[in-house]
Amino acid sequence: MIKGAGSANSEGERMPSFATVLVSGAKRPYDSWTFVVVPNHVVASLGAKRAQVRGTIRGMSFRGTVSRGEGVYRMPVPRDLQIKANIACGDRVRVFMEVDAEPRPINIPPELKEVLATDPDLARRFEDLPPSHRRAWAAHIAEAKRVETRIRRAAKAADGIRNRAFPGT
Repeated sequence: MIKGAGSANSEGERMPSFATVLVSGAKRPYDSWTFVVVPNHVVASLGAKRAQVRGTIRGMSFRGTVSRGEGVYRMPVPRDLQIKANIACGDRVRVFMEVDAEPRPINIPPELKEVLATDPDLARRFEDLPPSHRRAWAAHIAEAKRVETRIRRAAKAADGIRNRAFPGT
């Protein structure tokens, strides 16, 4: 039995849907994500092979990114969404999905803004990073409790940004 119900977008139009099974990454224990495999015809309808999407699973809203991994197109299903939708790896679900054209703002902490303001080339490189990397750098700095730690992380971030690295690597 498929867990899921009809869904409409903000304009009241019915979203495209597909049935799938929640699966986990094949490279355990390193790939611990749970995700849905997105059929090729759905990927084609999104207009890009890597697309930001929104939709519902079992009536629970999500925003995510469809991308290629392990030879298939997939979208991670975060643990909090699994809990809210009462679903788990192995469950068959109906996914309602469409392109998400809404901007996804990134809150840049003041410490990182200050570092970027002193170096226009670094600021350009930061803007050229994928949104997920910009968001990760911002979170890495902002999550520090002490101001001194945030300042130190922002200063160290410059090298990582120049090398297009991900925080913590």
